Amino acid sequence: MEANQAEQLQPVLIDRLKRIIDKQELAHAYLLVGPNGSGKSEVAQWLALRLFCLHPENDEPDMTCDECQRILTGNHPDIVVAEPDGRQIKVDRIRYLKSEFTKSAMEGSQKLFIIKDAEKMTTSAANSLLKFIEEPGPGIYILMLTSNKSAVLPTIQSRTQVLEMAPLNQENVIQSFIDNGVSEKQAKIASGITDSYEEYATWNGEDNWFGDAVKGILQWYTHVSSGNMMGFVDVTTDLTKLANRDRQRQQVMLDLITLVWRDTLITASGVDAAKRIHYLDSQELITKVSQHYRLSQLLAVSQLTLNTRHELEQNISFQNVVEQLTIKIIKALAGKMEVRS
Repeated sequence: MEANQAEQLQPVLIDRLKRIIDKQELAHAYLLVGPNGSGKSEVAQWLALRLFCLHPENDEPDMTCDECQRILTGNHPDIVVAEPDGRQIKVDRIRYLKSEFTKSAMEGSQKLFIIKDAEKMTTSAANSLLKFIEEPGPGIYILMLTSNKSAVLPTIQSRTQVLEMAPLNQENVIQSFIDNGVSEKQAKIASGITDSYEEYATWNGEDNWFGDAVKGILQWYTHVSSGNMMGFVDVTTDLTKLANRDRQRQQVMLDLITLVWRDTLITASGVDAAKRIHYLDSQELITKVSQHYRLSQLLAVSQLTLNTRHELEQNISFQNVVEQLTIKIIKALAGKMEVRS
């Protein structure tokens, strides 16, 4: 990581943290909140470097001392990282953290614990962490990173300082995709789901999966938005195959569904639609759909799509989630087509 990467992504937040450290007012627990690609990991690493650096210069880690080098290579003994094992952070992992809490720092007087995807802690895991957040002891700091604040227990939130990542400039995000060889069309759509090209690359693989997923979702949208039950067939013949039992890709496809209906709702509202929608190449289709339903209907459909991720996390199969969504949307729109004046 370059020393200024965190500052490039979150300059205001880094400046705030510098002032807090200078005043020796650093809290013992923080919850870093922001979408993937917004800089949560970079901010966490910057803070680790700044805390442990032997020779900080102008409030910045020097990046060359032994402490910085060990952090950059992931080998610092007093920095412990927890992240999901599969889809969850289970209580066993938190128990390990708790045992580490009780140990003295191996070097110096500080220890730092970083919990990635904190929203994926099981309820029992989160509850077991509470008293340690309340009384971590001197020199112990806890950073929890999440892209979904509402999924983090309120009791956890109330015991931490919440730091919201500032939204990234959308044009810069799109340009970063294009600079990495993504077509402008796909870059615009991808930017509606993530700010991170690296995350996009993990979905896309080497087979341009993302482009195929977009085509599949648009075919499904075309059928469902016209009340055609062929949308149900699309789920079985195309979307389920594209998902291919890959949980990450399944989540992306649900996000693509949510995004296309969000574009429809925005177009129907008429507020800067051309600048705010992501499926630019499908603007004519989306406009046609938006003109045939009441705004309240499109709002209801958009709300249905927002529930799908939660259903997938409840271990309902991807195919069942999208089949049920298809039926619910068609029922919500059936028999009520009308051109809005």
